[in-house]
Amino acid sequence: MKKINKNTKTILIWSVIISLMLITGIPMIVFGAIKSIWFVLVIGIIFTVIGFYGTPIIWVFYGNARVMQRVVETITNEHLLNVTEIAQHLQLSEQQIKTHITNAIKKNFLQGYIFDGVELKENKEEKNKYEKLLKNKCPNCGANLTKIDNGNKCEYCGSEFLE
Repeated sequence: MKKINKNTKTILIWSVIISLMLITGIPMIVFGAIKSIWFVLVIGIIFTVIGFYGTPIIWVFYGNARVMQRVVETITNEHLLNVTEIAQHLQLSEQQIKTHITNAIKKNFLQGYIFDGVELKENKEEKNKYEKLLKNKCPNCGANLTKIDNGNKCEYCGSEFLE
């Protein structure tokens, strides 16, 4: 979830920046033309062009990112794994859900799932890797555990876990 939240936040920031470029570009053109400051005029033209063409495009990207974020949240938090159920829950078409799930898997926003086109299933091998990783970590502080005679010992906090 952290990865998709970071991605969505980044797109939002760029959306705001590009929108502000349009808003500031027009006064820069006027100011640059009135005061005969060619540098401000050129920057204003560049900002206006980027803002004019980029604003609608980047906000569409942001909207799609938010929908994908909601699909991933529905899968991970609400445990809906069937495309039809997710589509009904989010009031979207099944084709849109399939596209978002496929893209989320490609971008590693959804890890530990296998998608067959109709339903998501947990990838047991991925889950076992994660559980093995957790077994080698201290439950108190998260540091690595080292093997001792009768169990494991935390390298950081010194906790001992007997077998």
